[in-house]
Amino acid sequence: MRGLPKFLLPCDDEYLTLIERHVLGLLEVCDVVWIPTTYLNSQLIQGLGLDPRRVVALPMSTKTMSESVLRVASLSSSDRFIMAMPDTYFFGEQPYTYLSAAESDLALACWKIRPEQKGKLGQVQFGDSEQSKVSDSKDKEVECDYDFFWGAMQFNRAFIGVANPEVAYSGIWINPAISKGLLVEGKVMEGQYFDCGTVNEYFSLLDTLREAGAARDSSDF
Repeated sequence: MRGLPKFLLPCDDEYLTLIERHVLGLLEVCDVVWIPTTYLNSQLIQGLGLDPRRVVALPMSTKTMSESVLRVASLSSSDRFIMAMPDTYFFGEQPYTYLSAAESDLALACWKIRPEQKGKLGQVQFGDSEQSKVSDSKDKEVECDYDFFWGAMQFNRAFIGVANPEVAYSGIWINPAISKGLLVEGKVMEGQYFDCGTVNEYFSLLDTLREAGAARDSSDF
């Protein structure tokens, strides 16, 4: 957004940023939060005053998100990792409790896709009626008719073993993991997911937050 890091967009009337909201949620279930980013952005993140003992703004130069994720995994001694995109917002049910408790090789927090989101996100298909085991994934395909998409994930080192650092997004690892027999599961979250990478989606989030605030205020009378 013309040089403005999208993760610094405010998401409440106290000017809490998108990335701070994620960090606060992650710190409830994770030992350390890693934020791989550019050197300039790492300075901006440090300026937010987050606890440096548990929040690591890690400057790096990589070509893909996949490469960034693998670089963090090589530096960490953890067996499991939760990954979320810092310019997103989860309205309603939060996924971190589910993700932190999941025991599959790959666990996906999923949402019902809205028409305007098709072709912009990684959609998934469930292979059972309980909507738990993921059988297929398609990444940013406009013609995909799957009803759900993933917006955050938790994975172990077995899943990292199928990763290709040259592919752009870690969601492209999902089908290779399924084909290798890894357990890939998901849960549909109640609420909405906003990818604030575009102005329209960010404005849509703000409208939703205003409506929710107005409804909450009116119920107080």
